[in-house]
Amino acid sequence: MDVNLEMKKPYIFEVKVEGGDIPKQFAFTKDLLGKTVKVDQVFESGTYVDTAAITKGKGWQGVIYRWGAKRKQHKSRKTVREIGSLGPISPQSVMYTVPRAGQTGFHQRVEYDKRIMIMSNTEKEEYKINPDGGFKHFGNVTGDFIIVKGSVPGTYRRLIKLRKQIRNEPKKVVKPNVLEVVI
Repeated sequence: MDVNLEMKKPYIFEVKVEGGDIPKQFAFTKDLLGKTVKVDQVFESGTYVDTAAITKGKGWQGVIYRWGAKRKQHKSRKTVREIGSLGPISPQSVMYTVPRAGQTGFHQRVEYDKRIMIMSNTEKEEYKINPDGGFKHFGNVTGDFIIVKGSVPGTYRRLIKLRKQIRNEPKKVVKPNVLEVVI
């Protein structure tokens, strides 16, 4: 199945197999080797999932952008866009709680409790998902797709891992009533 995600290295991760004893789990996974697992075999519309991905990279940023520290007052120091003090005289080291400049973005993050609104395939004419000319920086969606309610971490063409929700009690699965898809 082609999903327009070309990668130089394969994306490898572990997935927990539940149900039964270890020999049954092993036999189940052995049957899956070399096969394509479809989305509708794992999830259904209306369920809640957690999304995990690498966020957009912002590069090296200062304390104002990175931690939301306030700018200093006019004429208080030479610089305006840095923090006022790195800490007291003793202890003679900078504590980890002091905001410092550094890498912003390109971190692994998990967003919890996103509801699956639509699960479909581009071959079905149920929803016209591709806009004219395709999505910006991505192209046309081919094959299976999922639309979730809310935002997900990451940039265009980045892989997003989905798992069943772990934070809240599983809610009763009610298929959402989608009236219109506006892209």
